[in-house]
Amino acid sequence: MHLIVVIISVAVLTAGCATQATHFRLDTSLQKDIAMLSGAEYISLAKLCDFYGIEYKYDTFTGRADVRKGPNIVVIRTGGSGVLVNGEFVKSDNPVIMRDGVLFVPMALVKNNMGPVMGRPAVAILPKEEAGPKRFFIKSIVIDAGHGGKDPGALGRRSRLREKDMTLRAARKLKSLLEDAGIRVIMTRDSDVFIPLETRSSIANRSGADLFVSVHINSSRARSMRGFECYYLANTTDDNARALEAMENSSLRLDSAALVEHSRRLDKALWDLTLTENRIESAELAGSICDSIDSGLTMGNRGVRTARFYVLKFTHIPAVLVEAGYLSNKYEELKLKDPDFLDRVAESVAQGILRYKREYERTQGFTRI
Repeated sequence: MHLIVVIISVAVLTAGCATQATHFRLDTSLQKDIAMLSGAEYISLAKLCDFYGIEYKYDTFTGRADVRKGPNIVVIRTGGSGVLVNGEFVKSDNPVIMRDGVLFVPMALVKNNMGPVMGRPAVAILPKEEAGPKRFFIKSIVIDAGHGGKDPGALGRRSRLREKDMTLRAARKLKSLLEDAGIRVIMTRDSDVFIPLETRSSIANRSGADLFVSVHINSSRARSMRGFECYYLANTTDDNARALEAMENSSLRLDSAALVEHSRRLDKALWDLTLTENRIESAELAGSICDSIDSGLTMGNRGVRTARFYVLKFTHIPAVLVEAGYLSNKYEELKLKDPDFLDRVAESVAQGILRYKREYERTQGFTRI
């Protein structure tokens, strides 16, 4: 429901309409369709959308509804207390309700937020200075150097290399390369300090950045395991990824504040919405980075993988986690000991990010509607 509201207000801003929503008067023929549910006025989403020519799709399995008006989209989930409007989170005073197979949205949203969209033609006339398609740019990126401070991360068996030192070096090199390409870079840490996983996500969410890249060095009980990997958020698909997921999320135990499960403050439905909205971009980014890994590094390329890393789960922008080789493998441990090798890995990651940026901007956000 808020989903629709947001869709409207966003459409108004994007289309160049008045920036202040007006109180919307529902057409008199729909007054009879208003129902009192849980002490608030609601109306059927289907009837509302059909009457005003708003496109929507509802997935009965997931309980998700996508409401579209031109280039704008609002995503809601049955029972959810939050919605996504063009990828942005918006809280709702009343939840979306399913009754007898009918999806109802709160009238408060309709009256306060949806008037400008429903009351205007589908094709809005844009002011001359704002005419033309919306531009998609990648201007800033958050680089997250994994671990740090009291959390050393993985340790090399022979060299006693510490993951936290290596990720910081690689992240700094990556920052330098991206800045040379004109991209603004925000570092979650730029020294040997402990940053809780929750704080890393918070930094990304508050930064206004377009992408989030977390840099790590892998480790496994299987000493033969080797190669570069890049993860995005989705269900874990194999035992090795599950073990890595547990290891990377173990930093939560080092921060007492993070032991309060984040789900108590975040609507769980929003996790799934975030995953859905950012999955395409995250998967494309991960693929571009893996494709750019220089074969001359002779470290192997295990490709794109999925896992539910905490630092990705609570980041509200397209996000990936890089695992630049295995410290537990004696051959890759020897390579990773060389600072120049780490720099070359960072160069490959930077090339992948810049390749993704060019394609994203060329296709206007991968031609998403």
